[in-house]
Amino acid sequence: TSELAQQAMARYRTYFETPDNGSGKAYLDDRYYRVDYGPVTYITLDSSNGDDSDISKDTNLYLAGEANGGEAPDFNPGSEQYQWLETQLADAQAHSLFTFVQFHHSPYSVGPHGYPSGENGQSAGEDAQSGQPMRVLTELFAKYGVDAVFSGHDEMYEHSLVDGVHFFDIGIGGDGLRGPYMGEDGLYEHATENPHQLFLAHLDAPEVWEGPRLMSGGKHYGHMEVNVLPGKGREWLAVLTPVYIFPLMDAEGVITSWERRLYEDSTVLFSSPTGCVTGKEKPQMSEFEMASQFAHSACSAATE
Repeated sequence: TSELAQQAMARYRTYFETPDNGSGKAYLDDRYYRVDYGPVTYITLDSSNGDDSDISKDTNLYLAGEANGGEAPDFNPGSEQYQWLETQLADAQAHSLFTFVQFHHSPYSVGPHGYPSGENGQSAGEDAQSGQPMRVLTELFAKYGVDAVFSGHDEMYEHSLVDGVHFFDIGIGGDGLRGPYMGEDGLYEHATENPHQLFLAHLDAPEVWEGPRLMSGGKHYGHMEVNVLPGKGREWLAVLTPVYIFPLMDAEGVITSWERRLYEDSTVLFSSPTGCVTGKEKPQMSEFEMASQFAHSACSAATE
C-alpha cells in the first residue's frame, strides 16, 4: 500500500543523506538527486510509480502516485522529475566526461518485469510492476549523451544497447537469480523478448560441469564494478566490469571457498571532445591492464 511505502521511505531516509534536488517539497527529498564525483555525474531517479491514469506509463499498478495522494513522483514527460532530469542531463553533458543514471526498474529485460505493463498477469504476457514504462526516458538519455544506465528489479545480469546508451540490469546483488521468463515451470505462452540484448548471463555464461563439480559459468551473485581512469592526454576511460562470486568445489561438489570472477562482458567508455565511444574487450585482463591497452586507441576504432 502507499502507506507502507511511505513508512519504508521514511526508514530509508534515516540511513541515507542525499543532495537536495531543489524541489522544495519535503516528500520528494531523497527521491531523486545528483552526485558529481571527479569527471563523473551520477544521477539517481525514482521509478517507483509513473502515471496512474495510463497503465502503459506506470511501473507499479499497486502504488498511488502524486496525483492520487501518494508520494512517489511521476517520471513521464511533463512531470517535475522529468523536467529536473533534463536540466541535470544538459548540464552534465556540458561539464562532465561521463554521465551515469540509476533507477530500479530495468527498461529492457527478458525477465518477468520485461512484460508490458498490464493487469492481466504474466500468464497473459503482462506485468503489474513492468519496467517497460521507463523506456520513455531513452530518447532523453540518447539526446544528452548518457553513457550507461544501471537498474535491477529483474534478478539477472543483462546488458542491452539502445541508441548508443548502455543499459545494465544488475539484479544479481540479492534475492533470487532469474533467466529468460517463460512462466512458472516454463508453462506460460508468452515469452519476454529483448532485441537490444548484448549479454545475458543465463545464455552467455553456460555452466560447465565435471561430474558434481561446477567448473565455470552459471548465474551467480555479484555487482558492477566501475573504474574511471586517466587515459592518453586529456582522455579518460570508464571500465565497466560485471563481477560475480563463484563457488569453488572439491571433487565431491562440496563448496570449499569462493572466488571473484568476471562475466565476459566488460565495456570500456572513452571520453573525447566528440563524446564517449564504447568497446567491449576480454575480461581476462584486469581493469587497469585494459585501460592501459586502450588508452592509445583512436575513438573511431573503439566504435568498431
